[in-house]
Amino acid sequence: MSSVWRKAGLTYASYLSIASKTLREVLKTEYQTAAVASRSVTEAHVTNYKNGSPLSDPEPLQKSDS
Repeated sequence: MSSVWRKAGLTYASYLSIASKTLREVLKTEYQTAAVASRSVTEAHVTNYKNGSPLSDPEPLQKSDS
């Protein structure tokens, strides 16, 4: 039996992202803290290598708006 998220054309990672974002948005006001909001931020960096050595310092995959 196939999962609902797969039938909807989502990857598991995108399904989890949508579910967690939805849960954070519907929390009661007293539970919507900065600590909870900070969990929705993901940082990823990429480093290019040649012959086992990095060519440059790690760079963010996407520039953040903040």
